[in-house]
Amino acid sequence: MLDQINRLREQIATRSQSGIEPDQLLSPRVAVLIPAYKHSVLLAEALESVLAQEAPFDIAAVIIDDGCPYPETGEVGRTYALAHPNVFYLRKANGGLSSARNYGIEFALRNFPDLEAVYFLDADNRITRTAIRDILSFMKSDDKVDWIYPNIDKFGIEWNGNYTTQYSRLLHLTFDNICEAGSLVSRRMLDAGVRFDESMKAGFEDWDFWLQAIGRGFRGANYPFFGFEYRQRAESMLRDSNRTREGILTYIRQKHKKLFAAETLLAWEHEEAPRYAAIGMGNYAVDMFTDPSVEHEKCSLEDFVTRFWAAKAEPETFGVPPFLLWMTAAHRDALTRLGLIHNLLWLGERVSQKHHFVAIRFERSNAKVGIDIRRISEAEPLADKPFGWMCTFDIFSTCADDVSDDWTRSLHKPVPSPNIVEIVISGPFTSREMQSTALSPTNALLATLGALRDSGYRLQSKNRWLWRSVYFPNRSRYFELLRHAVGAKPVMPRLAHASNPLRVGFLLPIGSFGGVEKVAYAVAQALKNAGCEVHLFLLGKPVYNRIPENDGVFKTVNFLADDYPLWGGPNQFAGHDLLMGHDEAAKAELITGFLAGLDVVINNQAAPVNSMLGELRRRGMKVLNYVHVLDKSKMGRDAGHPYLTLAFEHVYDTILTCSRDMAEWLHAMGVPNAKLMHIQNAASYALPPREQDAILSARRNKPQRDKLNVLFLGRLDAQKGIERLFASVRELRQRSAPIDWKIIGSDVMDAGAGGSWKERFAEIGVHVEPPVFSSRHLNKAFAWADVVVLPSRWEGAPLTIIEAQRLGCVPIATSVGAVGELIDHGVDGLLIESTDDNVISRELTEMIMALSEDRAALIRLSEAAAERGGSLAWEQSVKPVVQQLKSWFPDRLAAQPVETTLKLAELAALPPPPERMSLVERAPREPGSRQHDENFEMRPLQTAAAGSPS
Repeated sequence: MLDQINRLREQIATRSQSGIEPDQLLSPRVAVLIPAYKHSVLLAEALESVLAQEAPFDIAAVIIDDGCPYPETGEVGRTYALAHPNVFYLRKANGGLSSARNYGIEFALRNFPDLEAVYFLDADNRITRTAIRDILSFMKSDDKVDWIYPNIDKFGIEWNGNYTTQYSRLLHLTFDNICEAGSLVSRRMLDAGVRFDESMKAGFEDWDFWLQAIGRGFRGANYPFFGFEYRQRAESMLRDSNRTREGILTYIRQKHKKLFAAETLLAWEHEEAPRYAAIGMGNYAVDMFTDPSVEHEKCSLEDFVTRFWAAKAEPETFGVPPFLLWMTAAHRDALTRLGLIHNLLWLGERVSQKHHFVAIRFERSNAKVGIDIRRISEAEPLADKPFGWMCTFDIFSTCADDVSDDWTRSLHKPVPSPNIVEIVISGPFTSREMQSTALSPTNALLATLGALRDSGYRLQSKNRWLWRSVYFPNRSRYFELLRHAVGAKPVMPRLAHASNPLRVGFLLPIGSFGGVEKVAYAVAQALKNAGCEVHLFLLGKPVYNRIPENDGVFKTVNFLADDYPLWGGPNQFAGHDLLMGHDEAAKAELITGFLAGLDVVINNQAAPVNSMLGELRRRGMKVLNYVHVLDKSKMGRDAGHPYLTLAFEHVYDTILTCSRDMAEWLHAMGVPNAKLMHIQNAASYALPPREQDAILSARRNKPQRDKLNVLFLGRLDAQKGIERLFASVRELRQRSAPIDWKIIGSDVMDAGAGGSWKERFAEIGVHVEPPVFSSRHLNKAFAWADVVVLPSRWEGAPLTIIEAQRLGCVPIATSVGAVGELIDHGVDGLLIESTDDNVISRELTEMIMALSEDRAALIRLSEAAAERGGSLAWEQSVKPVVQQLKSWFPDRLAAQPVETTLKLAELAALPPPPERMSLVERAPREPGSRQHDENFEMRPLQTAAAGSPS
């Protein structure tokens, strides 16, 4: 180094005598920034490599002495700066590597008006003679490239790493910092404000720098002929950084949370390393995607074959999707129409990693949408020709290497030789969608295999042409990096679309016709009308019982299709078994992948998923819980989902309740008032005003009948008070009362020692009709009935009451749960306050008799019920939820006019409703008692006086 310094001093003396100013004609287009701290002797070698650059433009070398304590650093820097007009020496107080680089960036931007890029060169590294010329030319050849990074060729401890593959943001975030700091960076990146984080002094500050660039929409590229030389010694700052790697990465992940979000990584996977290849029929066009509903890459089968064998030869450089699918575009479109395509791919991916091949078949059903996964064997052969096949790249690669095709050709047989699982998809497919194609998926699969075997590239697949060592993972394994980053196996392949709507997932244990499901569907429709994109997730039986009026509500329907417990667990809270997130049965990775990409989840009594809500919330999702009813145990004790809500209250952003009663209970049990939101129930299905008016008009114009039509609609079980109903029906039948009964429902498993309720009703001359679910059949039942009865032991806020009232059908119900919030006794329905079975049966009997004898009272109650039931609408009820979502996601959901939600304290301060004329006058009871005295009496209602409330 002393010889170099002496030569430089001679150059300085010569230049001083000539009178030439150091920067007189200098106009650098590239500035090489060299931070210097304790690499004093090696600094000269780095500088010499810059001065030796062969380029048709000026290159400046900027030394940033970061307060180095060694005097040699200043001596080398000043000497080179005095000797060469394109060398600049800056000294600053020590601030760390990031601070030094930023100092150099600001100097270069301020002093070099023609600057196009900067290059970061550490003081102990070097570059070859044509490096800057070549990489600037490469950058300028593609205006989409904003920085150029090298392969890594190390000297000292020698190693050569192959970084030559298409740049991937997914890889950069989930694998490692694949871009060495010694990279060329465009000026536009620096003008955009990308700088090094000066708080990061323990390393990986360059990784953070690239993540900042990615977050601003910039993109890098590798130049394989870069000419970068990295000095590696046994100990270095990088090795120190790796010792504290996890702590630094935690900081980076938190700082760039949006980049590490599942939806961001999924979008990059779709663009850079698509997960699925769908090989079509006939023309053999190949679609490559993660989400098939988003614009994606396509290629010919010939190109796919070339890529396939390239991926076999150099898998870290080239890749094809890890999962292969043979299915027509028309059949994929059919699944998209039904909202099932993402779920099928997710399930297919899951099971194809445990079986050789996955057969896919459609079954037509207008009653349900569902998925059945069947293991194919001699006992359960393939029932019909598949509509599609799916397998992994790995198994198909093995098939391509096989000298025989007997094994794969057996896919034509009912029981093939490979290990096969069949996914059967049921749904309202059209006749056209159920048609097969001239070229079957099985033949298309075998034809693809033949094309691979016939390719000339097959013979070259074992030759590796790159001499550098493998560093990157196989491109066909990037999906595993995504899984690890998201903490999921596998990740649902659903991307946010360009319009970026707010994605809300409704979680349900089953997709049946119960009140919880009906409320979820109605709220989903209201949120969809407000601009959200709603998705349905069923965690239990993989069947969605279809109601035609709900078609089109959900963007997608998703089935977990796994042995997932709907209740229980090894832990206990308040006498309730429950799961925790770390329990094996919670299936954390499966659930995380199942729900990946959502903005909001609304749990509707899916008990086990509570264990995962905390993790979802930590990942940025908003978590809502919808509580409907406080159940009763067989011993009459309070039980059920409200207790699980208490156990997991900490993770909920908001708790929705269907009644003020439930909100008050939860508040009394310790839930903060600010978390509670009462959403008033409305009818579960829409009813056009013209149709409602027609039914009400027909009711008013009915001729006076001798008999009262009474309806029961619900399960024939203890919760619905079926014993109470049976006793009342039997009593009225024995009296020969003028009553016509319509009982609609079905027996349940716990019918009891008495046997089937359907049979017992038949014994007293009442036929039980099967359940009805469609709006048409429900309207028909309510229009027939004068009265609907609900002698339940417990309820939430029953939709049956609201739906009956809307059509002028008068409800008689036990005052349990929030029933009292839906019926104003003696005005728009009748309430039974007792909890004694015998008393309830007797009161129900007398109320029905009273209405059958006083048609004027019936008409008045009917009119008031219709007014009340018709005034409720989900769009109005759900407005507080919409407003809450708007506050969380102001840029994702248009503002909605919303009335202020009444909190519990405000509700308590409201004046009581005006006194109403009661249909039934009761004898006095003890204050506060819910139990009727034995000497109660029933008296018919007197006609209301003029001007009295009605």
